[in-house]
Order: sequence, then C-alpha cells, then structure tokens
Amino acid sequence: MMLNRFLIVQLRFKSLKKFLDFSRVPKLNENDLEEQYVRGSGPGGQATNKTNNAVVLKHKPSGIVVKCHQSRSLWDNKKTAREILVMRLDSKLNGEFSIENQERKLLSKQSADRTRKRNKLLQLKNEFKEREGLN
Repeated sequence: MMLNRFLIVQLRFKSLKKFLDFSRVPKLNENDLEEQYVRGSGPGGQATNKTNNAVVLKHKPSGIVVKCHQSRSLWDNKKTAREILVMRLDSKLNGEFSIENQERKLLSKQSADRTRKRNKLLQLKNEFKEREGLN
C-alpha cells in the first residue's frame, strides 16, 4: 500500500518537485541496515513461493523494519524496500517537514485554490444570470 502511494505521489508531483525541500531527507548508510531475503507469498505459484525474492530491511538505529515483495525480482524488491525505508525514516525524523507532509500540504493548498476558483466563477455566473434575467 505504501509503495503504490509513493509511486503515485512521485508521478503526480513531477511538476511540483521544485516546491519540495529534499535537504532534510535522510541518507541511508549501508552499515546501519540489516538485510534478509525471505520467501515470498501470494499469487504467482511456485515462482514466488519457492524463491527467496522478498526483502526484509531493518534500520538498526531506529528499529524500523520494512518487508517488500512487490515484484518477483529480488533486485527490484531491494530497491523498493530502500525507498520505503527512506520515506518512513523521513517521516519519523522530520515529522512535519517530511516529504510526505510537504506533499500533503501542497495537495490541500491546490485543492483549496481550485475550490476558491470554482466558487468565484459560480458566483460570477449567478450574478450574470441575475443581471440578464436568465433565471
């Protein structure tokens, strides 16, 4: 669930990336990570159930654990698990200033702007109809 939201946010905010402050995003130190490869589960039959393609990452200093089995590829799952871990670590360390919260604020601001614009146009339209007697 978190991964899908992360990828959707990445695609949606390509034009808004210039408004985000990435300076506080933590960098992962490979020495702080404990990585395990475990067997996957779910649909896919023998291809997923008998191969170690799910990744479990643990960030030792914070204790955050991430398990990723989004793909059948171990390499893709390693990359995705690290992305998810960075997002969770960012949320834990930076709180209000995390990328996720910055994106949420931008979304709510955009939504409020759209609502304000829609209401203004509706008001102008109603005033025009009233003035012209088109009710």
